[in-house]
Amino acid sequence: MNTLVQSSPASLTDPAATWLAELERRQPQLANVGHLMLIATLPLLLAMSIDTRLVNEINVWVKPVKFLVSLGVYYWTLAWLFGYLPQRAQRTGWGRFVVYAPILAGIFEMVWLIGTAAAGQPAHFNRSAPIYSISYALAGVGAVILVIAMLVQGLMIARDREVKLAPAFRSALVLGAVIASVAALIVAGCMSSGNGHWVGGVASDAGGLPILGWSRSGGDLRVAHFWALHASQLLPLVGWAVSRARVGHATAAVWGVAAVYACLVAFTFAQARAGQPFLPWLG
Repeated sequence: MNTLVQSSPASLTDPAATWLAELERRQPQLANVGHLMLIATLPLLLAMSIDTRLVNEINVWVKPVKFLVSLGVYYWTLAWLFGYLPQRAQRTGWGRFVVYAPILAGIFEMVWLIGTAAAGQPAHFNRSAPIYSISYALAGVGAVILVIAMLVQGLMIARDREVKLAPAFRSALVLGAVIASVAALIVAGCMSSGNGHWVGGVASDAGGLPILGWSRSGGDLRVAHFWALHASQLLPLVGWAVSRARVGHATAAVWGVAAVYACLVAFTFAQARAGQPFLPWLG
């Protein structure tokens, strides 16, 4: 008989296990690649303090650092969510796809980003030479694989009934995966068809919002892309919270929050396409 997994991550309250140990138990390969991505930010932060070259008017190493952090969180999320599936799910064809395809795609993405940064070139939208055009196209394929892996894992959780989960929590896991993957593909497709993530305003990453770097002078398609991708973390947290609090009509509440969240993604996408900054009063 399989051990039942509750909607509450009980292992976090177990003094005998750390969060990282639990993460690695759930899916070691993805967890360890996530660790490596975050550790890899350290030499790049050192490079940022030494190398003063600019791309799009910000330090050439800023984008690779951001992507390392983003991928680290992404791999940790996939690893953690495997804990809501039976162990044998990881040995199926789709399970292996969710584990290994994103690892290969993410490594290629970082080789591409770090390589172009070392050359002092922009990575995205760079069609100045065949090597950059081809690399950019291949990176686009890799990005699609990363997104599809989230969707596949979400559908695996939707179909599974071996591991017992609170219905609201299961709905949140699935809705987070679906919104993240579908919305991210739509926004990324729009971005890749153009020559930059800016719409109107100044075509520069200098002077953007702190940490995130989003444009304050015009539209920025990265805003909707950010909210889309992080549905895979935020909606499961909502589902866990309402299940733990025993909220009445918890599943309906999760669907309501998901609908509002999807509207947020759609609004920020439309806002960017109209050339408006995400927080106009900070412009």
